Amino acid sequence: MRILVILDRSETAPFILANAGLLSERFPDSTIRVLHPRLVVDPKFQSPDEGMPGVDDRERFERDVTNQSVALHRIFEEWQVSSHPPAAVEWCEISGAPRTIVAEQTEKADLTVLGRPLADDPDCVRQAFDGALYDARAIVLITPQHRSQTMAAHPVIAWHPSSSLEHLLIQARPLLEQASNITFIIGEVQENEEKTPAIVQALRSINIPVSVDRFIIPSAGAGEEIRKRALSAGGDLLIMGAYTHSHFREWLFGGATQDILAHDTLPILTHH
Repeated sequence: MRILVILDRSETAPFILANAGLLSERFPDSTIRVLHPRLVVDPKFQSPDEGMPGVDDRERFERDVTNQSVALHRIFEEWQVSSHPPAAVEWCEISGAPRTIVAEQTEKADLTVLGRPLADDPDCVRQAFDGALYDARAIVLITPQHRSQTMAAHPVIAWHPSSSLEHLLIQARPLLEQASNITFIIGEVQENEEKTPAIVQALRSINIPVSVDRFIIPSAGAGEEIRKRALSAGGDLLIMGAYTHSHFREWLFGGATQDILAHDTLPILTHH
């Protein structure tokens, strides 16, 4: 398993690395490549009406970029020393447009780990996220703002029939087969309108305890309902399809299911 880890903020880097290390424990032969996309263009001067940067602006920008790079590399080294990740680890720094860099590098990996874009993040963070999930169409682990205690010991699958989720579950099968328990959460408009997924019986046939939790989708707060049920079940990983670009962006930045990520409690494994 080739795991790519994206670091672009010193505030979130420790949590991203810690959760990537936990994930690698599930794949004994995995490798971890830690990538920092380094800016070369000052985002404050990207449109014509913003003018051209002066000498002081350029010096400030170079200083800020260098300081961030140094800080992230220090966090990376401290993580290596303190956690002794089981996988082979490599540091990589590439200068350029974050979206392009991340998309290109993600295509060389099997799974990409990054933090959840926050409302006040600079645009380059969202660009990197879009490069991984939408341009490269990668399987992505979105980490919370804390170090998880376990990873995929009890996955919770937010079931909604889609090719996105089906592909994700195929790729995540090694995780599922190592799980102690698995919970499927199925939201319905009417009771029992959704058939029990075939994968439920397939997992039970190899002696993995699988629970199915059905609920009627509320008119508002569906994301909060999934979150509460996932936590109530004792889940440590939420697996869900990203569906369409616009819908998943809504989950992240202001839609009806934004609360899944806003509460910042579970890592989310997803795929577009």
